[in-house]
Amino acid sequence: MRDLTIGLVTWKARDLLQQCLDAIEANLDNLRAEVWVVDNASQDGTLELLRERYPTVSVVQNPRNRGVAPARNQIIERAQGRYLLFLDVDTRVLPGALTTLVQFMDEHPEVAIGGPKLLYGDGSLQLSCRPFPSPLHILVEGTFLRDYFPQSRWVKEYTMEEWDHAETREVDWMYGACLIVRRQALEKLGGFDEGFFYLYEDIDLCFRAKRLGMKVCYIPQAQVIHFLERERKSVFHPRIFTHIRSILRYLIKDYYGNLWSTR
Repeated sequence: MRDLTIGLVTWKARDLLQQCLDAIEANLDNLRAEVWVVDNASQDGTLELLRERYPTVSVVQNPRNRGVAPARNQIIERAQGRYLLFLDVDTRVLPGALTTLVQFMDEHPEVAIGGPKLLYGDGSLQLSCRPFPSPLHILVEGTFLRDYFPQSRWVKEYTMEEWDHAETREVDWMYGACLIVRRQALEKLGGFDEGFFYLYEDIDLCFRAKRLGMKVCYIPQAQVIHFLERERKSVFHPRIFTHIRSILRYLIKDYYGNLWSTR
């Protein structure tokens, strides 16, 4: 069995994918690893790039855009690693990150899901950890309302911005841009919920893991660049309907579902 299966899902992101794969290849160190790419019908030269430049990368070609969660489940079905590392294509792993994540998981068998310190392209900290969001958190963070409460302690507690992110810490969830997950945990969880086409699949996975008593841990010793735009992502972006559907699914299934089940 391999140490690590690295899985990427791509859709019309050929150049970002190339940068991501180059960084992976440069930082595998001595890990016994495999890399899988699921292409969601990009039609931008992605498949040609993979054939020509990355012959050791395994590829799944979907005839249509199946979304993130279903594509990641395709990777899980084929993975040979003890751990699965899910990476977004707009990331770049830094030296030592992959081995640090694997070593941490080896040394902490109680941890089911881990995530590194994420950095913006300029090297500054990206606030990637959160408590599970309430409807009000989602409304405030995803709209102009946050502009009216920039110094609110309630907002800062949710974004965890007053924490220096320098030490290992158990958290509720982390951005799915880079998550390492124990194979046994994925088997118990049944993979990602394919009802989440895009967004909130990472929150849902961590929510279900925590509900089963599994630990989710922030691992700052490993660092990964995530080229996420600094501007706040509004709920009114072009994928509005997909976003709203994911929000509603999370709220009904996880947030309110958990409240109802505890009554």
